[in-house]
Amino acid sequence: MKKLLLALLIVLFAVPALAQPPMVITDPSQAFITGKFVVKGEGAAPTDRPLSPAQKKILATRAAKVVALRELAEIIDGVAILGDTLVHDAAVKYDVIRATTASMIKGAKVIQEFYDPQSELATVYVGLGVDGPTGIYGQLVPTIIANLQLPTAPVYQPVAAPPPVPQAYDALILDITAHIFKPALINRILAQNGEILYDPTKIAQNILVERGAGDYTNDIGKAKAILSERGVKNPLIIKAAGVVKFTDVQVSTDDATNIFASNQKANFLEGAKVVFVLK
Repeated sequence: MKKLLLALLIVLFAVPALAQPPMVITDPSQAFITGKFVVKGEGAAPTDRPLSPAQKKILATRAAKVVALRELAEIIDGVAILGDTLVHDAAVKYDVIRATTASMIKGAKVIQEFYDPQSELATVYVGLGVDGPTGIYGQLVPTIIANLQLPTAPVYQPVAAPPPVPQAYDALILDITAHIFKPALINRILAQNGEILYDPTKIAQNILVERGAGDYTNDIGKAKAILSERGVKNPLIIKAAGVVKFTDVQVSTDDATNIFASNQKANFLEGAKVVFVLK
């Protein structure tokens, strides 16, 4: 009996476990939270000529990748740059942005491939990161900033000298859960008079490439944990007063003064130490 059990265990552990397919992430809000887009493509080999099993696998896999990249291109086209401006709008207007977008999508990485010899169907999962030099920010944002005419507004200045900040804050968490907010390549923070408190396009390019406009999550506790990994001890937590054109966060006059005064001491905005908390 023991020998039989031992033999069964050997067979069980000798059979390789089937790899779990990655989670598909096509919604931009979810992608900005997780840090990547993941799309799935399916393809079959052509049936108009005789092919060997190996040829069928190669051609089916290639077809699946083409489908995945096409879907990824459509998704990236719909990502907001700022306000109502989408990547698609910028690509239509500027050839260099179109070329950069096409190159970035072409360079997306294959995460996993499957081929079923019985159905002769291939499945390919392709991923594209949001942050980092090979992600959307590193590849696309510098080109957009250099070529696209982005809307501007006056830089925020408090009406009167801000009062002393009672605590030393070293980062900013924006609670936007009460509003409809869209993560974008450039999410700004505005005072109620429309003046700009935070404009990521003015941040050093290496920081913008690495961190983007900030981090995104759906929980205040997770926001604190993200900032803690960067050495933040005491983030300032602000509830948004509203949202302008879905991508600009608006804060109250008092909160704008508090953010401005706190940043004067810690310069956390210049370091993109900002987390947007979504629904």
